[in-house]
Amino acid sequence: MPFIGRDWRANGEQWTKTELGSWQRPKPISLSNSLTNLNASLSDILNALDIVNSVSNIRRFNYVAKVVQILLKEKLSELSGNAQRCLFQIIERMIDTALKTGDNIPLMQRIVTQFHNSIEAAYPFYYYIGSSQLWQQHIEKLTHMKEKMKHIRVNRIKTDEDNSKIKFDYLPVEMQREIVRRLDSGADIANVGMINSNLYRVTQELLLWRQLCLHHFGDETKNSNQATVFGEKISGFLRRQNKNMNLDMDNVDWKKIYFVLKRQYGLRDVYAEMIHQCQLCKYLYWQDADHPCPYEKLSSSSKPITPRKLVIMLI
Repeated sequence: MPFIGRDWRANGEQWTKTELGSWQRPKPISLSNSLTNLNASLSDILNALDIVNSVSNIRRFNYVAKVVQILLKEKLSELSGNAQRCLFQIIERMIDTALKTGDNIPLMQRIVTQFHNSIEAAYPFYYYIGSSQLWQQHIEKLTHMKEKMKHIRVNRIKTDEDNSKIKFDYLPVEMQREIVRRLDSGADIANVGMINSNLYRVTQELLLWRQLCLHHFGDETKNSNQATVFGEKISGFLRRQNKNMNLDMDNVDWKKIYFVLKRQYGLRDVYAEMIHQCQLCKYLYWQDADHPCPYEKLSSSSKPITPRKLVIMLI
């Protein structure tokens, strides 16, 4: 019977080790195939999306941080040893980025603390860890991460002692207003208002809170009469507050509406850059990256993938 397979004396395939610790062929992995391939590991997919290097991009940092938080809080028990090692490498790179930029320090402190608590909770059964030796290695790495975070905190305090820089509250009111308008959290806006009385007046403007409500709970559009049309969440709240529909839109307490709807519905995820999925070939790619879709003749379209949906797709 003739031998139709590859000659057994031929050289083997060349595999390279990635930054995440996994092995791959020289040809980049295709996410459109990997997501439907049961043999594709989580580390392969994270490497294809270049998650480790993406944390150096300030536009992608918060997105990756949210993915990491979901994995730590909800999926840690489902991660293999290799996937856990990948997670450590991602967090270490995030800490290094925070050390260089001085940004996202409280966020990284919460992530490290959350990871430490999750690993520590496995003692003394070492479930999903593997062994007591591996558990001890994890604890030592997390302790080292905490020391790094303390170093970041010390450097930040020393930097803040420099009083020669222009303070935020010294800026003109118009500039302060434009900066505050770009905050997407009501809690952050309220904290800014606690700096002094001038900033408090800026953060109490109804238009500011109105725009924040529209951003998280509905879209502001115009109908044929040029009248503002709110989303169902906001409209429903207004109807419940005034059943007669005799609403004075100039005196609506938008700040109160924001916090009520926040407790009821939660906030919309806001990221400078997200991972998108092509609706034709199902390829995953970063929003600002080029996507050579094989179906060039068809009109391509994509949709953003939230961090939670991405985790569900990966695990």
